[in-house]
Amino acid sequence: MVDYIMGSSYADIDLDESPCIIPSCGHILTVESMDGHMEMSKYYVVSSDADAEDPITALKSSSSPFTSEVKNCPMCRKPLRDINRYGRIVRRAWIDEATKKFIVWANAQFVPLAARMGRVETRLRESVGETPTVNSPTSQPAELSAALGSLSLGPLLVAGPRDKQIKIIYKAQSQNHRYRDISLLRTNISRFLHDVDEAEQPISRIRALVEDARKRRGVTTELTDIPSVLQVRNRLLATVLILRCDYAILCDFVTHRGKTASGENLHNFHLNLAVNRQDCEKLVAESQCRRQPAQEVEGLLYWTRFMALERGRSAKLSDVEMNALVDRGRAQLQSARQICNAHRGQTAGMLEEVEEAEKMVREATFYTPVTNDEKAAVYAAMAQDFLGTGHWYHCVNGHPFTVGECGMPMQTARCPQCGAVVGGNNHQPAAGVTRAADFEAEFGRR
Repeated sequence: MVDYIMGSSYADIDLDESPCIIPSCGHILTVESMDGHMEMSKYYVVSSDADAEDPITALKSSSSPFTSEVKNCPMCRKPLRDINRYGRIVRRAWIDEATKKFIVWANAQFVPLAARMGRVETRLRESVGETPTVNSPTSQPAELSAALGSLSLGPLLVAGPRDKQIKIIYKAQSQNHRYRDISLLRTNISRFLHDVDEAEQPISRIRALVEDARKRRGVTTELTDIPSVLQVRNRLLATVLILRCDYAILCDFVTHRGKTASGENLHNFHLNLAVNRQDCEKLVAESQCRRQPAQEVEGLLYWTRFMALERGRSAKLSDVEMNALVDRGRAQLQSARQICNAHRGQTAGMLEEVEEAEKMVREATFYTPVTNDEKAAVYAAMAQDFLGTGHWYHCVNGHPFTVGECGMPMQTARCPQCGAVVGGNNHQPAAGVTRAADFEAEFGRR
């Protein structure tokens, strides 16, 4: 049989009226049957004129992300990857597949980094009373005096870009290894942040290759119809994690280690954390745009924490300016509280952090926040989020999730990222929820 619509065999058809396609597997199907199998109507405008020489009249706009799957021959199940007529459909499925692999990889990389961050913070808190040791062993008093004398006890200013701030602190503490572990972790987080940037994702790399090829051919028109499958969640999570890392280093240094290896306090110690607050503002703005309430709250919290850290140690702000900044911090926390109340499922445990930050501003103090049990549970859930045995779906805003057990939805819930309704009832997905066709085939049953 070569025509699944009419049930015709090869001997029954007229090739002039019903051309056939022979894929690499050798099976024969009519173009009409293969077009139906490949779901051409999802990607092309099809003419209703039965007498049209070619029913395909135009391209449709890009299909929704993760709705494409690599089709197989209906006879032998061999992938149909080498038929030029269906190149657009096959390439879109490849892009979806590569993006799915990226999501799984990014999630698997982030969870251990978040766990390491919690352990490093705990070690910093527990080692508060330890006496720093000089790294270079000097047996003679004169040599020891010279080593300690080389450390600057003059005014110390921690300012500028965040990388520069951290380097200043590392240099001031170069005689002991207190920040060795968190320094290695920060390097790993920075590398991960680079790797999950939109420019490094499959669709961006493909677009860059296409644009380069078009330029070589003298094509000047811009690409406008690009499938929107770029993933931003892990970049936002990594941005929060590196802010958390920087705050932990600054807070520890100011609180306990604003001194040299000899234990002598660094007087005239000042901070200018304007860049830190600007980075928090960028995080808040993008998280709001991307409908990521948890990361929006994190940005507001760390804005306030950096403000509290600079309070009383500012190298630039007058008392009046600092008071205005404190008032703004109170407003930031009020916004964070409103977001937590509006998105309780996505911001589990964060209301406690808002309350602690309000107390910090009220009492003019600061501290390193402790990861609460609810947030730890969220990270633990993330570790299993893409390792389920069920089916993969996307909420109305494109965020992926899995349904366990039989893989069919039996109850509704809220998307942990944006709060949209997910799941469904009686094996029927909720409105707006779509099946990520071959996602679970590639990853969900590992």
